[in-house]
Amino acid sequence: MNSVEDRLHAAISAAADLADREIQTAPPLRLPPVPAPGARRRRLTPRGWIRWGAPLTAAAAVVTLAIALVLVKDIPNGSMVPPNPTPSSSPATSATPGGVPRYYVAVTRQGGLIEGDSVTGQTLARIAPPPGLNFYSVTAAADDRTFAVVALKTVGTRTTMTFTGSWYLVRLDPAKADPPVLAPLPVKPQTAHGYGAFAAFASALSRSGRELAVTEATASGGLAVQVFSVATGQLLHDWTTNDPSLSQSTSHTQGLSGSPSLTWLDGDQVLALNTRSAGPVSTSKNPFLGFGAKDIVRELNVAGPASGDLLADSTVAWDVQTWEYPVTALQSCAGQRGGEQLISADGTTLGCAAVTGRGTDPNMSFLRYPLTTGTAVAARGTVDYQVTHMAKKGVSTQHALWITPSGDALIGAWTTYASGTLTDAANGLHVGVMSHGKFTPLRFPLGFDQQVTLGATTIAW
Repeated sequence: MNSVEDRLHAAISAAADLADREIQTAPPLRLPPVPAPGARRRRLTPRGWIRWGAPLTAAAAVVTLAIALVLVKDIPNGSMVPPNPTPSSSPATSATPGGVPRYYVAVTRQGGLIEGDSVTGQTLARIAPPPGLNFYSVTAAADDRTFAVVALKTVGTRTTMTFTGSWYLVRLDPAKADPPVLAPLPVKPQTAHGYGAFAAFASALSRSGRELAVTEATASGGLAVQVFSVATGQLLHDWTTNDPSLSQSTSHTQGLSGSPSLTWLDGDQVLALNTRSAGPVSTSKNPFLGFGAKDIVRELNVAGPASGDLLADSTVAWDVQTWEYPVTALQSCAGQRGGEQLISADGTTLGCAAVTGRGTDPNMSFLRYPLTTGTAVAARGTVDYQVTHMAKKGVSTQHALWITPSGDALIGAWTTYASGTLTDAANGLHVGVMSHGKFTPLRFPLGFDQQVTLGATTIAW
């Protein structure tokens, strides 16, 4: 059993006792359908692992809900938006709401790709994966036409699985009837042996589309950040560390406890690495919490030396303690219990989602924080949008998907399930631009959330 599983089992036992005392009823959990065998960032559970890992996934959801319902303080209430509009066949407007990119590429549950228009709601093209592979994650350049996708090959059994990721470039030309261009990148495929090593895997295409940054576990179990040329596949930069906090987790109190993510900043001159690491056991008096964690963003200067030490050559831009009590909205975001974290391209803002509020009918908030260190950051969050009374409205599976380069708005998503069921209601998908309490819907085909497992690694603009 790996460290993540150990932490979940420990949390589940404590959560059961706590729930018996403080939670009388809870909103139903909507579990996604099981995908076929086999993301711009993080949720890196291998697709081939989903089937046998379903009990663990459900347990994690129970722990997430228990924490959100019992420990998190209230945020002022907002309102629920109308359902997502039906896809339109009318001519497209010149831009999406808030100036966000118009075209997206998403990874399907079957391991293929969908190219779509979030103004009209139309599916423009579908791309099958190369033979023997499944597309796994997608990341985008700034031109709204260039995307890099990871195609994954898995070999072995559950206990001896080997994962090999290869990169492909997708180029769109929506003005023409020609299908998207899919071309293999000359970057050397990366191989991870075992789930612990695979959890260290992440990638990000630069905003110019010229460089591809990746993370991987080193042979000694540490962490490496590498930058490759998209045109030639040449290794341009390489930072490594064997520091215990960034190594494969071997205990509840040491090592990576989540998948890292990468973001290009400041005109591709800086690369931000976001990691969550296990820390010393929590000093909280609440009996539920038996472990701690740190969420840290480190920035690497791409204009510096070609190789170096990952810790010595980076600057800490964000440092938040998680798994403490009482759990604030900031800790809920940093602990990733509300979904993925997003960093703006100007390096000023971190965006996230959080489930907040006591009782059995909590609220869902999409927030932004200044990307800075210090305890004062907790009081400087902005609620871009909030959906109140989640259980009453059947709201589940919230995601922060994209943040504007200037950090002034988010794209967020959630679904609603049909009353008395664990399946999405008709027209139950909500994806839109969020800023200053306003939600402006984007358009997607009906049933889109049944085709794509939404996340910041599985859809990119």
